[in-house]
Amino acid sequence: MIEIPLRRSGYGTVRIADSRLWETYGSIGLLSTRRGLAPWPYTNWDRAARRSLTRAGVTIPGWLVHLYRARGGALPSFLLAVPDPSRGELTADLAALAAVPPARVREELERWFPQGVPAELGTLYADPTARLAELCEFIPRYWRAALAPYAAPLRVATEEDILLRARILATQGPERLLGSLRGRRLTRKGDVLRLHVGPVVSGRTAVPCVSRLLLVPLVFGKGAPYSASAPDGTTAVAYQAEGAAVLLGEAPPPGRRGPAEGPARGDRLEILLGRSRAGVVRGLVAPTTTSDLAAALGLAPSTVSEHLTALVAAGVVRRRREGVRVLYELDGAGVALLRHMDNRRRVNAPENQTS
Repeated sequence: MIEIPLRRSGYGTVRIADSRLWETYGSIGLLSTRRGLAPWPYTNWDRAARRSLTRAGVTIPGWLVHLYRARGGALPSFLLAVPDPSRGELTADLAALAAVPPARVREELERWFPQGVPAELGTLYADPTARLAELCEFIPRYWRAALAPYAAPLRVATEEDILLRARILATQGPERLLGSLRGRRLTRKGDVLRLHVGPVVSGRTAVPCVSRLLLVPLVFGKGAPYSASAPDGTTAVAYQAEGAAVLLGEAPPPGRRGPAEGPARGDRLEILLGRSRAGVVRGLVAPTTTSDLAAALGLAPSTVSEHLTALVAAGVVRRRREGVRVLYELDGAGVALLRHMDNRRRVNAPENQTS
């Protein structure tokens, strides 16, 4: 259990930020710590992810699986850099991960396993640099196979949860915000926030000085008791985000038709726009970035960017900036186009838009 003294830390400084790296770890943990399929609402995703990983030849490193299982789903802090919204995409987080000093890895492993580092982690202890490089190569391949098909709904669920928590923080204060967080692993007793890290772990670890508390919503937050601290006193804590039900639907199977092939029979949107551009329009039902959309559709980012430029010029798509990210979403005309031409789904107009 990790204890964070809230009142002494002046915890009025509370922030909320997402992390693709932490979300990725959460999903890996769900696959690594269960022998069978994951429970609702992750079952469909679990089944699809395992198939996709097998097809792509992507295997979770054995030492990483052992880390998850050894501590009830928790991970050592050398894997969990404090999320920094200014870093933006996953590549920056991976660069920070690759730069972790070997001495820090060994010190944390010795502290985690005072009776001796298990043999299954021998390669990590012997050569941390090589294992972290392996992890940095694995994570993007894992993301493309297991999470990219769900990139848009994951982004929407996370952003909606952040808006919900930010509204609570602004209108009711940090006390109410902390009380609203889901999950039995993050609890509060008096002025102490307690992060429960699993039944196999005993004892308590106190965080002596917290200048800022950073809450990290994870759609894959169930069983992900992650926390990390930065030298400036920022402590980040993961919690279960609302909206995990976005994973109930089946993701579209990748690679069924190549980009050069014609539109599906009877698909009016593809007949009108072409297969790739129709896919871009469908992918913008929820706000997303160029890179996320490219990963989800299996297209080159330059191709997606070209389609987005044309759709923005046509008044079908609008763009907006959020921090370091540029998000694209359907405008009123795009919603009307999708509603009238798409055979696959019903589309409701976004708030404050008309068709």
